[in-house]
Amino acid sequence: MELIESQHARQVSFSKRRSSLFKKASELCTMCAVQVLLVIFSLGRKPFSFGYPSVHSVLNRFHQFQNPDASTSQSEATKEPVMQGLNDSFSHLLEQVKFEQKRGKQLNRKIMEHSGPDWLKAPMDSLNLEELRKVKETLVDVKKKIKKQRDELLAEPLASSANNSIELAHCPETNLVGDISSVHPQGSLTFREEE
Repeated sequence: MELIESQHARQVSFSKRRSSLFKKASELCTMCAVQVLLVIFSLGRKPFSFGYPSVHSVLNRFHQFQNPDASTSQSEATKEPVMQGLNDSFSHLLEQVKFEQKRGKQLNRKIMEHSGPDWLKAPMDSLNLEELRKVKETLVDVKKKIKKQRDELLAEPLASSANNSIELAHCPETNLVGDISSVHPQGSLTFREEE
């Protein structure tokens, strides 16, 4: 090996070999799981560096190796705020997890309240006599609640006069008849029981 005499050829060779050298350093990091720092100065005194995981981390590690007492106190000083920040983040995340668990339990409770008993979900053919009685009782209770709600709504002042009453619908099972006179300003219909 000998020095390249031509300045231009030397710069071209430097550029090509520098990238090859960085590539070899990268391969060494990957294959051997090591930290590497490579610094090269060009002819124009411009520095080129490669570091894994970073130039600064490898330099700091090198300085700690050179002066272990100073590095220990410095690293301890930097660890304290970092640990405090991590602890704060952990506490905050733990609170969020607890909150979400409580919220999940509340949502499950609401789902169970509104889903009804299992025998209501089963096909009617598969129910025994006792289960059919429970279904009937539940439906009777629901009908009573609907009538009560209807009576409360009918007791409210009507939006228009009784002269505008037109029969809209009739449901024989409930004896309810639709009535335009009972249309609320919001646009919903109420029903009255047919006599």
